[in-house]
Amino acid sequence: MDPKTQKKIDEIMYETNEKINAIVNEIRDIRFSKMDEHDKETKCDKLRVEFEQVMIEEEEKIVKVMERFP
Repeated sequence: MDPKTQKKIDEIMYETNEKINAIVNEIRDIRFSKMDEHDKETKCDKLRVEFEQVMIEEEEKIVKVMERFP
């Protein structure tokens, strides 16, 4: 893999890591809150979907980079 491709993939990974860390921290805050258990589950379920979407977007971005810089 050439340096341009590596750099772009690294940028995507850093961006994704920041998003994932924010989601994980929010889930952790909800889990340790005094919120009703049903509300906790509902909010955490939404965050899990968001987490999954971030991962899908990362994969799509990496595929595009690999296609552009083979």
